[in-house]
Amino acid sequence: MSASLSLALIGITVAVFVGAGWLYQRSGKLAFLQPVLIAIVALSVLVFVTRFSYDTYFEATRPLHIFLGPAIVALAVPLYENLRKARTMLIPVFGTVLVGGALVILSALVLGLVFGLPYLLEISLATKSVTAPIALAVAEKIGGIVPLTILSVFTTGLLGTVITPPLLSLLGVQDPMLKGFTLGLTSHAFGVARSAEFGTEAVAFATLAMALMGCATAILVPIAFRLL
Repeated sequence: MSASLSLALIGITVAVFVGAGWLYQRSGKLAFLQPVLIAIVALSVLVFVTRFSYDTYFEATRPLHIFLGPAIVALAVPLYENLRKARTMLIPVFGTVLVGGALVILSALVLGLVFGLPYLLEISLATKSVTAPIALAVAEKIGGIVPLTILSVFTTGLLGTVITPPLLSLLGVQDPMLKGFTLGLTSHAFGVARSAEFGTEAVAFATLAMALMGCATAILVPIAFRLL
């Protein structure tokens, strides 16, 4: 693959995301105009119209993936800054994560029972509220399918960032800590990104929730499906 093609696609990807962010700000931060959602839709249309294969696009933009690691590590900074407050709330935090993890599994089983979903789809839904690397590892361990798992994770993340903040506002929740924790718990990395709108405290607790939810799911999901 030529360097010029790679640079062009990287430039387009960054430009689309920046443009999506501008549109989101100009719209008054309308929930359904989330930058990540708009960027995914726009780039999907671009790849389809230009008839680029996904593999070609992925390889061309691989240099962008290098920054994912440092970006994730950087999330530890706001968490460290709010470590004292997090320590004072360990019991409610762990309790919420355990209940949340159990509800994620239960919701997948209920959906499967009510709608007669295939077993493989139930597995994918059971890991929908954790970040992709953990979801894929858990799904592989219990016999899931990668595309279904990725689809459920991305769909949950995107819908969570759109629905959760307005719902919290409707319920009268204004505390940045609660907003961030809820977003991280339900929408993993997408939620962490959205929580940045509510300040560093929200980002800290969103990161904490995402990490703990991943650990809880990695433990609870295999056990639950082994008992079925």
